[in-house]
Amino acid sequence: MSAAPGRRRAWPAALHLVLFGVIIAVPLLVLLAALLYRSAVQEHHRLERLIGQELDELVVTIDRDIERRTAVLQTLATAPALDARDWAAFHAQAKASLGRNYLVLVDTEGRQLLNTYLPYGEAPTLTGDPATLEEVRRTMRPVVSDLFTSFATRGLVFNISIPIVRDGRLLYVMSLGLFPDDLLGLLLDQRLDAGWITAIWDRNGTIMARSRDSAQWLGKPAPAHWRQQAMGLVADDRSLEDEEVLARAGRVRLAGWTVRVSFPARQIDAQIRESLWLWISAVVMVVGFTGLAAYVFGWFFTKPLARAAEAAASLGRGDPVALPDGPVAEVNAVGHALSETQRELEASRLALRYSEQLLGTAADAAQFGAHQYDAVNDRVYRSPQIRQILGAAPGDERNLEAAFDFVHPDDRDQVRWRKRQILEQEDQYQLTYRIRRPDGEVRWVMDRGQVERDSRGKALRVIGVLVDITDLKASEQRQRLLFDELNHRVKNTLAIVQSLALQTLRSSPDPQAFGKAFGERLQSLSRAHDLLAETAWQGAPITRLVTAVLEPFSAQNGRVEIAGEAVDLPANTTITLALMLNELATNAAKYGALSGGTGKVSITWTVKPVGKALAIDLAWREQDGPTIAPPQRRGFGARLLAASAHQIQGALDIQYPATGVNARLWFSVPVNAGASRDQQRP
Repeated sequence: MSAAPGRRRAWPAALHLVLFGVIIAVPLLVLLAALLYRSAVQEHHRLERLIGQELDELVVTIDRDIERRTAVLQTLATAPALDARDWAAFHAQAKASLGRNYLVLVDTEGRQLLNTYLPYGEAPTLTGDPATLEEVRRTMRPVVSDLFTSFATRGLVFNISIPIVRDGRLLYVMSLGLFPDDLLGLLLDQRLDAGWITAIWDRNGTIMARSRDSAQWLGKPAPAHWRQQAMGLVADDRSLEDEEVLARAGRVRLAGWTVRVSFPARQIDAQIRESLWLWISAVVMVVGFTGLAAYVFGWFFTKPLARAAEAAASLGRGDPVALPDGPVAEVNAVGHALSETQRELEASRLALRYSEQLLGTAADAAQFGAHQYDAVNDRVYRSPQIRQILGAAPGDERNLEAAFDFVHPDDRDQVRWRKRQILEQEDQYQLTYRIRRPDGEVRWVMDRGQVERDSRGKALRVIGVLVDITDLKASEQRQRLLFDELNHRVKNTLAIVQSLALQTLRSSPDPQAFGKAFGERLQSLSRAHDLLAETAWQGAPITRLVTAVLEPFSAQNGRVEIAGEAVDLPANTTITLALMLNELATNAAKYGALSGGTGKVSITWTVKPVGKALAIDLAWREQDGPTIAPPQRRGFGARLLAASAHQIQGALDIQYPATGVNARLWFSVPVNAGASRDQQRP
């Protein structure tokens, strides 16, 4: 076909379809060839692994069989008849235990004492396996022999021999006589498929058993190339029937024999030939079918497809779609679908506009916004609601790395790592992190979304929403702090009550005295708790604490004087100081200034800033009471006061002049306790 002057040469649609089919088919055929080749290679590797597995299993089976038979010998070695040298009885016991196998007992010179293969008393004079006897005498350990001809059976056998030692001296060598058929049974028990061949040869290179034609090759030397093969490696080799095989050899740990497993190479070659013919057939079929289909169907679709393309272009431009029916039903269906799509698109535009308005209103109310990341072009797009949350300016569209500037510096590295991880391997995600707005305000957000990927799994875009959860985080933190504080307070209170009960019981064994003393201390603890409850356990003013604790002891006005600067005490210090003041007041009511009608108690304190703390010096002074003397022993009250002072990291000094008890307590509280709540009350 010739082209008109000045115009580009054109080709028939059928030829284009043929070329298109070839372009599609060639990579597929190449891929098919690669897959077939890979399949053959993988099958080869699978066979190598299978050969290795079968070999390892066979070696383990032989070692396990040797260990089992050695255990039988060691059991027979404990027979009383052996130590009593009752050879007839031992002969009968061993013969009954061993079944088709037989036992040989020789002395250290190789003389046979008994042989259960023959009737008792008819054993050959000497052992037929002197090499094993010599190795047992040298190593004093169990030994597995190579193949040899037995004097008793007149055939090929092998022995498992153990030393019989008494008082550190070798007395006998006990051997279990086994036949090559025993090894053949182990080989056949593997139940390998047809074509697999297993064989065993001893340290002298003599074939002991073979899964195929064992009787033909028994006792014959293994080929030199077999014995020269490296252990543990699968290699191309030849069988005794001169067939090409894949073979691998391994060593029996307890005997030093060699085990070989082989698989016929002809089966692998057959698979390769089958794959080759399959590929050739596929080439012929694909090329022929592609050319024929392109030539036949190209003519039928050219014009209708052109009209359908024009109608689709009109739809894309928003123009009315006009596609008359033609001879191809599918193209007619496309035309009808385009017309229907045009009507649906118009309705969808109206619905989308309404949905966008509704979504925008909901996003403003719920403080969330939508975002999209174009992974191909590395661009981040944000809705107006997200820009409002972030404090970003309109039109501030950035790449992903620049978008991390809004993430709080402490969370930025973790969020960057998670975003990269999400792009590489996740489809949906949810993150919670902090952002820092340009004005410096820090807020918590929850970022949720999903990743759209192409057919190869590469990320195309990420679509998600960003929700402002700052208020929720603040609420969670407040609730967590309240739970932690409540738990801590309950534990401390229970520990204090337990300690008070134990110490009061030691000093007041009488039930009535214990009940009264313990009740007074619990009431003091209760008053401290009442003060703390008023401030949500944030502490209590010292003046109110002292007044509350001393209130039961100051029925007569003027007998208790309280004076000091206003300061708040932490919760722990409040409870401890309440117990100490109650203890001092109780002692004063029983033995000191408050026990009579004229005594007085003065409680004063001073506050002095020291670094980041407030140092408090509290003084307790009793006067005008009965004459007192220092106590002769240290009771519960003194121990309680000392332990309490230690608990608040304070120092306590108690003096006992005749005029009354004088106590000084020095302790400190944090500066951030602030001014007393007494001063803050209206």
